[in-house]
Amino acid sequence: MSKITELINSLNDENVDEIKEQLISEANVLDTNNQRLYTRAKKAEGFEFNKENKEWIKKEIKKEENKTTAEKKPESNEPDYAKLAFLEQRGLKNADDQKMVQEEANRLKLPLTDILNMEHIKTSLKNSSDQRDAQNNMPTGKNRTGGSTKGDVEYHLAKGTTPDDLALAEKVITARENKENSGNKFSEELFTE
Repeated sequence: MSKITELINSLNDENVDEIKEQLISEANVLDTNNQRLYTRAKKAEGFEFNKENKEWIKKEIKKEENKTTAEKKPESNEPDYAKLAFLEQRGLKNADDQKMVQEEANRLKLPLTDILNMEHIKTSLKNSSDQRDAQNNMPTGKNRTGGSTKGDVEYHLAKGTTPDDLALAEKVITARENKENSGNKFSEELFTE
């Protein structure tokens, strides 16, 4: 701007031709710079300049080039920690559930968010969760009724037996005494004659 201001201020009849020449030269420099920038932008967008027609033509991307870039990704045995963290954040803490979701995402080539919104995945995850919960809440041992086994104090209190194991027998006797002492000292039935 300052050059233009100087030129305008120095305008007089004698300097008009000189000023025109300076403006033309500066315009030519700007024009060549703009042309270079335009060419770089077009090439970056994937165009080629056809000298015969003097027009820009879009390059065709070869499918083989895309395949080579896709094949260059090395497959690692390391888990994708970002995906695992995402799944844990979404409430999938079980490794089997995470593996199932990731395998489905790889098979369908879809992102995890899309896979988690699919009904068959939701149903499968709920079923496996219910099955794990049922398995975890199932009592252990041969006698599955009542949730206690022969190794539990509650089992012997309910049956009224004393176990052969001395440590367990001591616990059972102590529990039986505590139950009797904490119980109601009065009879539940009225005594009438």
